[in-house]
This record gives sequence, structure tokens and C-alpha cells, in this order.
Amino acid sequence: MNDVRQWVFVADMNYSDSVTISDVWLWVKWLYFYPGDAIIYYIVNFFTGIANFFEISNGDYGGVLSGVISFFAWVIVLESFGRVFK
Repeated sequence: MNDVRQWVFVADMNYSDSVTISDVWLWVKWLYFYPGDAIIYYIVNFFTGIANFFEISNGDYGGVLSGVISFFAWVIVLESFGRVFK
């Protein structure tokens, strides 16, 4: 399978040879989808039976499944910060 997710942060996300306002939205998307994409990565690469059954592939990076997983991951992170800084 082809891993199409950019795992390392780069300031010039759209490879336009300069950092512009267009890159800011791509930074937000990159960070938001990171938890969901990471879980999808582990499912696809280490739990292939589950990935095959649920038809999960690298094509799901940045998609609905990744978005839902990331949403819950960020809720947990923000809730944890709320408890720590209370």
C-alpha cells in the first residue's frame, strides 16, 4: 500500500516554495487529522485482518473515519487539559 500521509510537519505544506496564508489552513488540517491518521496507520499496518474486514486503507487518511477518530481524540486531550488547569 502507498502511504500518502505527510507525517513530518513542514511549513510549506503546499510546496509552493514559500510559506503563505494558504499554508495555515493546511497546518490546521494536518494537526487535526494526525490522531485519526495515526490510528488508521496502525490498523492498516499491524491489524490487517481488521483493516480488511472494515475496508480501511491508507486512502482513509484525512477522511470521515479519521475526522471522527480525531474529534474524539482532541476532546479527550482538551478535557484532560481542562482537568489539569482547573
